Amino acid sequence: MAMDSRDLSKKAYLMIDRKASSNSLIQGLSGIAGFPLTLAVDGAVVLTHYTPLLNEIRALYDRNPVNEEVLMPIIKGASNEILFDLVADKALGSIPLVGIYFNAICAKTMTWRLGILFSMMASRGENMLEDDVKNTMKLIRHVFPQSETFKFKKPNYMSFEKLLTSVYENSEDVYQDKVESALKMFD
Repeated sequence: MAMDSRDLSKKAYLMIDRKASSNSLIQGLSGIAGFPLTLAVDGAVVLTHYTPLLNEIRALYDRNPVNEEVLMPIIKGASNEILFDLVADKALGSIPLVGIYFNAICAKTMTWRLGILFSMMASRGENMLEDDVKNTMKLIRHVFPQSETFKFKKPNYMSFEKLLTSVYENSEDVYQDKVESALKMFD
């Protein structure tokens, strides 16, 4: 039996939540020792959390596993957003002991942002374009703001579902129009 877009959204949300909790624990523990362990753990979670999450979500939506064609637009399109989060994370997260809390919060935030990106792009279709990734990351920051530096706010499921179902199986042009229109509401 085929799942509808709401069922897929629920499964994606739960996948992200599990990865965010696990990543938060691992990253938080890296804060005990501080730098350079925190940096090594950041590199490791790409392989243990982000890439598997991307593939799990893509599989959920019957998309092909990640390859260079899929990965490059994500890396290029999300690099500014990821860099901003990493700088904030490393500034406070590299201090031994104090870094435990900041690493945990930043890990949850990053996992949720990337998970929402992966879900929106997989819901839309097979291909990912660099500009779509950039605009989608901007939209995610607006729809799910983390307005308090010292507190993580889990994304609201209803807003998550609404985003995913609104772009489900959209053409690239329709997707781009929807994301651009949504971004204009925040200007």
